[in-house]
Amino acid sequence: MRKVKVIRGKDLKYETRFEPPLRGKTGICSKTVDNPRVTQAHVIFAPGGRNLRHFHVRADSAMHLLKGRLKMFFGPDHDREEVIVETGDFVFVPAGVIHGFLNPSNTDEAEFVSSYGGVGSPEEAETVFIEPLWG
Repeated sequence: MRKVKVIRGKDLKYETRFEPPLRGKTGICSKTVDNPRVTQAHVIFAPGGRNLRHFHVRADSAMHLLKGRLKMFFGPDHDREEVIVETGDFVFVPAGVIHGFLNPSNTDEAEFVSSYGGVGSPEEAETVFIEPLWG
């Protein structure tokens, strides 16, 4: 039987390896909980930052914007939508849908909680980037 577990945020470190330049610390995943069916991370997005557009093969993605504003991009180039997401908004992105975002502020970080449904780690979501990494 699985048990309730508290993961202390102060014991986690921010990483940039999953969706650069985002800095995130994953609190709920297979490294911290036995057999989870969801992941959850706290993410900080630097002023003026933009991540690479991508999609997740095996997981729905969800986020809740805690602070700031983000310009989000959804869909392929020929049918791309742009939406401004503000503090307090929730966003759901089904598996396979191309998405990405930028922080339009030149001075303020954006901050959000992100989750992948149906998987136990960010790696299991199978993220596919559709843009080349810029330097």
